[in-house]
Amino acid sequence: MRSSGVFRALFQSFAIILLTNTTAPAQTGSDLTALKNNYRRPPPQPVPNPALAELGRDLFFSTQMSASGKTACASCHFPELGWGVTGGPSRTDAGKLTSRKSQALIGIGHAGDSPVGWDGRNASLEAQAKSSIASGSMSMQGTETPVKVEVIEDRIRSNAAYVAKFNEALPGAPINIDSMVKAIAAFERTIEPGIAPFDHWVQGDTQVLSDAAVRGFQLFTGKANCAGCHSGWRFTDDQFHDIGTTTTDPGRGRVVKEVMAQFAFKTPTLRSVALRPSYMHNASMATLHDVVKHYEKGGIDRPSRSPMMMPLDLSEQERSDLVAFMETLSEPAGNAKAGR
Repeated sequence: MRSSGVFRALFQSFAIILLTNTTAPAQTGSDLTALKNNYRRPPPQPVPNPALAELGRDLFFSTQMSASGKTACASCHFPELGWGVTGGPSRTDAGKLTSRKSQALIGIGHAGDSPVGWDGRNASLEAQAKSSIASGSMSMQGTETPVKVEVIEDRIRSNAAYVAKFNEALPGAPINIDSMVKAIAAFERTIEPGIAPFDHWVQGDTQVLSDAAVRGFQLFTGKANCAGCHSGWRFTDDQFHDIGTTTTDPGRGRVVKEVMAQFAFKTPTLRSVALRPSYMHNASMATLHDVVKHYEKGGIDRPSRSPMMMPLDLSEQERSDLVAFMETLSEPAGNAKAGR
């Protein structure tokens, strides 16, 4: 275990050196063209079973999936917010405050087999949905109002419309928690980010971004090294890093007993990030400007802190430029769709 953590640290250090040595403070036109190619959107994820995804959408928005019958998956994942939430940490179905904010699901279907959640405790979207619905400590349940999974299953089985949709999507399969979460996960994999101004810029519309936003992109991929973790068109490496935000929540360290896993959390996507303050796993930073200031300071210094967390010297103009760039990653208001 220890050797793998050391290897990861060495690899990240090498990546820092490589980025530092190959990225100029301000890119030329040809440099920008090359960088844009790293952020071109792929085609939407294929939908092998449209009927299953449509059933999953219904279940995702159904309050019947919770213990109380009042909470849905969509209660913590709003389409208009990049399938996330604003404000502070989330509450369970019973109203109990948790220690973490709900992660945005936008683009989650492109994450492959990466573990799900801030600490990656669930190996798949199916496992995450099942844990949320069935566990007394998770969002769709609550210690004050726990119910057996069989009760939720009976609610769905007694609904003729759901029975018909299950028969179409999964002919002959039992209507139980496993088939339910299979459907929900199938729907979640269809949640594609809408076309944002940044996407139009990448495709060649040179007028769609302000000069400040373009400078912010240059900082993001260069001096500020945000792209070290927020890489690719979804702006996440789907990995876990300690960026020095907390001393109480062990994050990935709760799952993996390695030094570098302590206080590490999964890199969130920055798609539509400007729509859902506050920020970080615990909603401890109110604005994107606050987030930039945190990275400037380098976070809490400790053995598990990512070697990519190095203090920065940014001007107020550079901070504003970075925020201006991140604001271009949201699709226009009113365009968010509730899945396909």
